[in-house]
Amino acid sequence: MDDPLQSFPHPRTPASAPGRAPAPAPVSTPAPADRSPELYATLDRAAGDALAAPALDGLVGGILAEVASGARAVRAVAHPLGFFCLPVLRDGVFGVCVHVFGPAAGRPGTTGGRGPGPDTREIHCHSWELKSSVLYGRVGNLRVTVHDEPDRPTHRAYEVRSAAGADEIRPTPRLVRWEALGERTSTRGETYTLAAGEFHATVLPGGAPAATVVLGRSVPGPVDVVLGPVDGTARRVVRRQCDAARTARIAEAAARRLTESA
Repeated sequence: MDDPLQSFPHPRTPASAPGRAPAPAPVSTPAPADRSPELYATLDRAAGDALAAPALDGLVGGILAEVASGARAVRAVAHPLGFFCLPVLRDGVFGVCVHVFGPAAGRPGTTGGRGPGPDTREIHCHSWELKSSVLYGRVGNLRVTVHDEPDRPTHRAYEVRSAAGADEIRPTPRLVRWEALGERTSTRGETYTLAAGEFHATVLPGGAPAATVVLGRSVPGPVDVVLGPVDGTARRVVRRQCDAARTARIAEAAARRLTESA
């Protein structure tokens, strides 16, 4: 199973179209074995269903300190959607990542296929259930519905397969249109959830720094899909993994902002 918290890459273009968002691919060393079984359940309880408990700050702060010091063997990954992912746990169908948003988060290179369009709202869906708690800053979640539209489509659904640090994005026959159902902006301490296969887009209001801790649980059936150009072709996205020094700087900066926002 690809690391369910490594979000996925998409053919960048206007949002919409039935597919399934690229699934998180494993690119880092799992958390210490003696902690893996309890970490997901502990964070899940602290995150709650709407409001995160104060204990979540301490738990995530401790994880970030371990990453910064090298005690937790994790490498940050520059995600295609423009944030850094710290995949701190992969344990069977469960995964935990810290997503760090900000201007420094670059996009990995791509090879093959036609380039994406300028739309920054990439509509996608995951093959895993998601619970996301905002640690600091503001993060928007746009929920959408996707309709089949073979005659006058605005997008095509692309299936995403992740392996060995790269994502293969392949066009499917499905042509679609999407419609916004509503957007909700969550702030520090707030939690939102998404079912596997539910289309959405993440929005960063004003582009200000933000971070979330994301819990994922893979479920059988759904696949990762992203909406892209109607006439797009297959692409390969290579995820850029950061070295130990840059990973430490990212974790340290996130830990500092977390403390300052408390």
